[in-house]
Amino acid sequence: MKYLGRFFTLLVVFIMGMAVSVSAAVVMIDPGHGGEGTEGCGAIYPPYFEKNLTLDVANQLCAELNASGVSAEMTRTTDKALSLPERAAIAKNSGAKMLISIHFNASAPHDKTGSAVWTSMFGNHYKAGAECGGQILSQLTALGFVNKGIWTKAGSQGDYYGVIRYGTSLGIPTIIIEHCYMDNAVDRAILERVGTGALAHADAAGIISFFSGATGQALVNGTLDTSAANYASASVAAGAGSSAGSSAGSAASSLKSNFTDAEWQWLLSQWAYTGNAEAVMSQVPLSDLKALIEEHNKGNI
Repeated sequence: MKYLGRFFTLLVVFIMGMAVSVSAAVVMIDPGHGGEGTEGCGAIYPPYFEKNLTLDVANQLCAELNASGVSAEMTRTTDKALSLPERAAIAKNSGAKMLISIHFNASAPHDKTGSAVWTSMFGNHYKAGAECGGQILSQLTALGFVNKGIWTKAGSQGDYYGVIRYGTSLGIPTIIIEHCYMDNAVDRAILERVGTGALAHADAAGIISFFSGATGQALVNGTLDTSAANYASASVAAGAGSSAGSSAGSAASSLKSNFTDAEWQWLLSQWAYTGNAEAVMSQVPLSDLKALIEEHNKGNI
């Protein structure tokens, strides 16, 4: 049964890959962490070292994407330390359409579980990241992980997480996949049962599905505007001044009228970590917000 399941997984990925335009769907896979010392390891919960898990998943993911017709490369193929700007620069120099950073999670109380995706707060960077992330999460949760959703977070310079900030500043939609919690017994049991190969297959199926869709195809052919993000985020992260805050409140009130209370609360939850969800949402096109609600109602996000 194990090998039969693997066969059907590969068959589905192959069929999905046939729908992808292979002209230039360049994906840069970024195995998180790397290098000597505990800092380069990322999270450490023996026998697991995050830097090794990310490289293991990334190697298998990259191979599967290339086999399906989606051109993929990696920021590192060995235990090498890379700065966050270097990772983004490698993606830019390769002509990548999307940067996908592979990670595993951990928490101080060791009681957190589930898979999550982080993406940029801004415009089409959010649209591409949320749609691709939603496809990936639907595959990961099919393995048994809890779906913790799509998240953004604001920092003083724009998007909080450096790899997202540097990637989007170069015009490349960037996401972080937190596959599961290394330090939690429930998630570890799933990881040990399915193996890293299943995680790589899940990522690949989600990415292929995204690039088969309208937004993914627009990203490939250059019709999706991905001009550099993070340009107006400092005022958003800080909450802006009094006059700007009043303007943002008015805009949010007008925006809210397009949604039911339940839909509005769900949208707010997607930017909960920004500290000013309504101000961030006011920068996202209404059509994108409605598309997110539609995908949420379908159970895809």
